[in-house]
Amino acid sequence: MARLPFSEAYLRSLTLVCLLAAASFFSDAAARDDIAGPLTGPTSATSAAAVVPGVPRLDHVIVVVMENHSYDEVRIAPYTSKLVSLNVSFSQSFAVAHPSEPNYLALWAASTLGVTDDACPPGGSPYSAENLGHACEAAGLTWKTYCENLPSVGSTDCISSDNLYMRKHHPAPDFANLTHSNECPYSQLATDIAAGQLPNLSFVVPNMCHDTHDCSVAEGDTWLSHNLPAMILAVEPRGLVVLTWDEDDFGSENHILTVFAGPMVKTGYVSPQVFSHYTLVRTLCDVLGLSPFANASFETTPTDIWTEIDAGVGPGSPREGLSLSEPSPNPFRTAITATLGMPSEQQVSAYVVDVSGRRVRSLFAEPRAGNSVISWDGSRDDRGRAAPGLYFLYVRAGGEQVVRTLVLTR
Repeated sequence: MARLPFSEAYLRSLTLVCLLAAASFFSDAAARDDIAGPLTGPTSATSAAAVVPGVPRLDHVIVVVMENHSYDEVRIAPYTSKLVSLNVSFSQSFAVAHPSEPNYLALWAASTLGVTDDACPPGGSPYSAENLGHACEAAGLTWKTYCENLPSVGSTDCISSDNLYMRKHHPAPDFANLTHSNECPYSQLATDIAAGQLPNLSFVVPNMCHDTHDCSVAEGDTWLSHNLPAMILAVEPRGLVVLTWDEDDFGSENHILTVFAGPMVKTGYVSPQVFSHYTLVRTLCDVLGLSPFANASFETTPTDIWTEIDAGVGPGSPREGLSLSEPSPNPFRTAITATLGMPSEQQVSAYVVDVSGRRVRSLFAEPRAGNSVISWDGSRDDRGRAAPGLYFLYVRAGGEQVVRTLVLTR
């Protein structure tokens, strides 16, 4: 039987039904406070730690660790300087030791565990001390490490055959109380993001060139420009990407750059709080709802860096400063467009979700200013065609969010 074309009256009725469904969806989701955030593990609300005043609970955090350059060296690199200007950085951020290995242990276990060198495996390991991986598992949260050039999942090798992976930069294998199948090659991160399976906590270790250990700051900055935008988009709407360095260039101060990027932090803000690897672990504990441990117990998570986000902003409710036109044509068959207005340059992300809150298509995550066009052709991230039905376009910049209802027809 031939398929009948949609009549104009039918499309109008379909739009009305979809808008009514949208109103119900946003009302229910606002009550749940979980719009557009399909999680692959229990949310932070399931953990026992108390909510810290002035600190938001987050669904996803990605930590990226670079190597061996000081605050002043890296903050002027082109992409990194742009990242700093659009997010939060710390002017008084410091590593805790030299050389690398004790710093990575500090970032994972909030303690150097007495390690003072780069031996592999480190002295006294495997450790039973508390660490971020075990703490996540105990709280019912998910975690993974993603390491470039890691020989295989759960590998205990000290060095890869191409000399680009070094276990001294990957602390998880040094512990006996966590699930080693969560230690993955870096390529798995893109797979997990595409599948909507990003863990609550991700720890990313670039290889010995991309982390600037063996290559230039420019090389590392280029790698960041190619990889961080997708991570920042992936942690939307309630997430954070942390970029930090393990140590400086063996200067006496060990002064390093740490940047917090994502939808939950202020734009272009430089925090004066003294910040160390132990402060970072404390912050991760507080935003994920984990009980702080070891030296992180004595630290204080910064409260001056966050911006409020209303997860329940519904269709047709733009915030001051960010504007988005009604999409057109709507309903649509082949493509739909909307005009975005930004009063000043900010990091903007746009994506499409279905009625269950599952992300269907990530459109972009990039700095934008003035008027620009957002378009969606009905395709999914896996390049397939989305099914006809009701969808929602999310646009976020800083603490502002606008959502528009889209109706895709055959």
